[in-house]
Amino acid sequence: MDGLCCPSCGCGKLFHYSGAIGVYECTLCGSNVDQHDLIPTEQFMEMDMSVEEIKELIDIKLDMMLLFPEDKAALIDDIKKLRSRLIEIAK
Repeated sequence: MDGLCCPSCGCGKLFHYSGAIGVYECTLCGSNVDQHDLIPTEQFMEMDMSVEEIKELIDIKLDMMLLFPEDKAALIDDIKKLRSRLIEIAK
């Protein structure tokens, strides 16, 4: 799903879940997500998050780099954005 991600972990690697119509499975966290609950990736990245949530998301993005090396450049950009947000919050 281009441009959409799992609302739980922010992973964009979603596959149609064969058990139900309009339900997708997240490759990273394994959540089954209704198509109406998917959110735009940019919106997920801009949500209000605590320092701990941002750090967890950075860890998730690092895990995704290992699982999906073809998306490495985009994931590095996401990590840079998240680190910038951490710096802003820490000030």
